[in-house]
Amino acid sequence: MTNYKKILIKNGTVYNVPNKKTGVFDVLVSNSKIERISKNIKDKEALVVDAKDKIVVPGLVDVHVHFRQPGQEHKEDLHSGSRAAAAGGFTTVIAEPNTNPPIDTPSRLVQLLEIAKKESIINYYSKSATTVGLNGNRLVDVEKLKTAGAKAISDDGHPIAGERLMLNALKKGKECNILVNPHCEESPLYRKRQNEKKENLRNFTDSVTKQPYTAEADFIMRDIELAEKTGARIHISHVSLAQSVLEIAKAKKRGVKITAEVAPHHLLLSEDAVKNIGTNAKVNPPLRSKEDVKAVQKGLADGTIDIIASDHAPHLAKDKNLPFDKAAFGLIGLETTLGLVLTHLVRPGILTLKQAIEQMSILPAKIFGLDKSGIGSLTPGTKANIVVIDLKKRWKVDVNEFFSKARNCPFDGWKLQGKAIMTIVGNRIVMKDGKIIENI
Repeated sequence: MTNYKKILIKNGTVYNVPNKKTGVFDVLVSNSKIERISKNIKDKEALVVDAKDKIVVPGLVDVHVHFRQPGQEHKEDLHSGSRAAAAGGFTTVIAEPNTNPPIDTPSRLVQLLEIAKKESIINYYSKSATTVGLNGNRLVDVEKLKTAGAKAISDDGHPIAGERLMLNALKKGKECNILVNPHCEESPLYRKRQNEKKENLRNFTDSVTKQPYTAEADFIMRDIELAEKTGARIHISHVSLAQSVLEIAKAKKRGVKITAEVAPHHLLLSEDAVKNIGTNAKVNPPLRSKEDVKAVQKGLADGTIDIIASDHAPHLAKDKNLPFDKAAFGLIGLETTLGLVLTHLVRPGILTLKQAIEQMSILPAKIFGLDKSGIGSLTPGTKANIVVIDLKKRWKVDVNEFFSKARNCPFDGWKLQGKAIMTIVGNRIVMKDGKIIENI
């Protein structure tokens, strides 16, 4: 990555500038910060970037990624994951805590963030676990983990089965002013406990995935009730069901402090895709019916679902090239999310371009408290986090060109239109024209 004292982006259509309407402006970056946004800026010292016929927006923010470090660096690490993010136009990510060992102590979190300073080329943040060891038995020290830098508490794919424990987590979240981020899905622990109670596991989606169809909505309804009781802030990950959208909408109308996200695969793929794609379409929550897909699209468009997050979950081929019931859950998404959204949601008119930008930068930054440092907006005086996007650029997804270590992408071969062509973090151009710019 080349460090520039000044970068001048000229003639781009600039979105989300405080107190300015969208329009053609120049953006001057000086000493890692946005110095000025106006027309006809001249600066002989600056590197000039011509953004004519391109859009200039706040760097994208993904609040749901798995970089697998520590413990499974062979699948992904901070080095490869951050470069995949930069290639996709993301300047900021928030990682899940389900590492090995999990991020459940302040020392582990501090150590991880120190590694990120050396290895990540973008802004890297992390959530902490909600319970010790992600085992759903005992709360972590939420206050100390927040002080150490945690941006939310989450047990990731392990929903907290115990109602009292979840209630206490929400109470602690409110007390410490930290976002509680449950993953409302089935887990092996949940299944085990349900079996122990000799309860039925509810209905299944189909004979292939064998995932309880309603577990997500049931957990959401319970967690909404508890959040309402405590007054805590709650953020629901990867919404996939029409019923979930309905429950979130009702909660928002009642004034519950709830936000939610959806992943591109739940917006674009139905359960039918499993038959054609195979294990690269095996995710948790599973792909749903066509009716559910339409419902989450509508929920995103009307604001019931607030943001888009990739749920980037890398696995190696050996983890996926197995019988369906033994293959790992998850798919990668950092390098495809923007193109998928622009091609299949914005171009057909499901979302406006303004909505898509807000849902991928402004709102995720605000929900997770990153806006206080200027992330999610182009605000003079704050650190530069900028992506230049070519809305006309046509390209074909090719997993062999990815910067991620993983290749488990169900969109391989898809033809898309719209791509990030430059990613700027501070005084560094970290990606240009699909190439990562390393230190010179």
